[in-house]
Amino acid sequence: MNQVTLSENIFMGILQISQELNLSVNQLLEEINQGKLTVINTEELEDLIDFRDTVLAENNPKNDERISWEDVKKEISL
Repeated sequence: MNQVTLSENIFMGILQISQELNLSVNQLLEEINQGKLTVINTEELEDLIDFRDTVLAENNPKNDERISWEDVKKEISL
């Protein structure tokens, strides 16, 4: 078994995340290692959420009406 040295600050952050997921620190790291959990950059997550919301909006039957680019420019005073 390999040992890893962490600062107290880093360990407390990992401990907090594990507690939020009802896992021990060891379980949290094992799940990450097994690909069951993924660490993702918040900006990338926001982009994925925006993409999902766009797809959902595009597929919503209420959004079938199209608006011309000219109308959009008038609405935002361009």
